[in-house]
Amino acid sequence: MKNEEVKVKVNAEEPKSEKSADRKDAEKAKKPTAKELEQQVIFLTKQAADAQKKAREAEDKAKSEEVKLQTALSQYVRLQADFDNFRRRTKDNEAKAADTYKAETLKSFLPVLDNFELALSHMKKDGSGEAYLKGFELLQKQMVKIMNDFGVKEIEAKGKPFDPHFHEAVMMVASDEMDDETIALVFQKGYLYKDTVLRPAKVQVVKNS
Repeated sequence: MKNEEVKVKVNAEEPKSEKSADRKDAEKAKKPTAKELEQQVIFLTKQAADAQKKAREAEDKAKSEEVKLQTALSQYVRLQADFDNFRRRTKDNEAKAADTYKAETLKSFLPVLDNFELALSHMKKDGSGEAYLKGFELLQKQMVKIMNDFGVKEIEAKGKPFDPHFHEAVMMVASDEMDDETIALVFQKGYLYKDTVLRPAKVQVVKNS
């Protein structure tokens, strides 16, 4: 009877020993070898290097795109400035061309105005044709008004210092009452259109020395 109990106890302990051995074998099987660890390190290192490479490429691409953007913006600003300058020059040129055309047109009226003034001068001296005189005076005033409305102004001359930009000296005269280089007499009136001299005034200039 005792022998049977011992046998049963031994048989009962056998499965426990087998399980312990299986667990040790499993743990031994799970534990990586040095070579496997080395391969894992190499793999992870390669992945890290690839990730760094991609990050650098992305950063370089971003910098390149930023440079392209800045270049495009600079080109746009330059083009805008060039266009504004071109538009301004075109506008100025058109205005100058219009002024030149007007100046030439108005210049052609000056002889007519001269004739009006000459006729008025003769009529006043002769004292003839009072009705004609008034008619010519009216026409002369209308002509002057039209010229003034267009921006034409008479150049100041008599009693003023001689200025070759606005006056044309056709005669010299000595004078005890006036200083040198002073305009003593106006033979023909001069006119300005804005800053353009349509015709310089023909004058007599004092020259005492």
